[in-house]
Amino acid sequence: MLGEYGLLPLLKGWEYKRHMVSRSNIVRGADPVEVLSLNETGWLYSVAELTTDTYGTMRFNYQGAELESKTLEVYPEAYQVGGAFSQDPQGWAQRYFRPNPYSTAGIYFIAALSIGAQGGVMPFVPTVNVNLYLPNNSTQNSAYILGDAIVIAITDKKVFVHSLRRILDPESSLKIDPALLTTGPAVLKQLGEEP
Repeated sequence: MLGEYGLLPLLKGWEYKRHMVSRSNIVRGADPVEVLSLNETGWLYSVAELTTDTYGTMRFNYQGAELESKTLEVYPEAYQVGGAFSQDPQGWAQRYFRPNPYSTAGIYFIAALSIGAQGGVMPFVPTVNVNLYLPNNSTQNSAYILGDAIVIAITDKKVFVHSLRRILDPESSLKIDPALLTTGPAVLKQLGEEP
């Protein structure tokens, strides 16, 4: 039986990609620093964060299929407060070392999302922006933050759709409604209509 990823080795037009960002001087209370802007479509496999402050934050601004804006923020203290210390697809704190409870300094590593390793992935569309920041509740002047994401990216939509159709039905038409290749809301054509 093929699972969620079972067809991927047979399909074309996709690739695993890794997006890693880091900054050594994220200043407390300063505006978020944009470190990455992605213009790709695919599935999010996992996100991890390493930081020297329990409030060192990664903020993701992304869109759904209808291009509605969404925001996700991850930082170690949220995982600690929630008791997320065991493996979970929604993330957990693998390393939470805070030697002084009166200071937010330490070494923190969170698997912010590990949904892909648990058998599921989260789809995404352009544009995704990643920002790093250190809020005012930190006791440090600045912090180091590293973010690491692994994605399954569609590198060629047309080839991907063609290969998927051929896998599902070797006799299928390779004609693609242009609406399938656009990002965001689009009207699909009726069968027999000209594009």
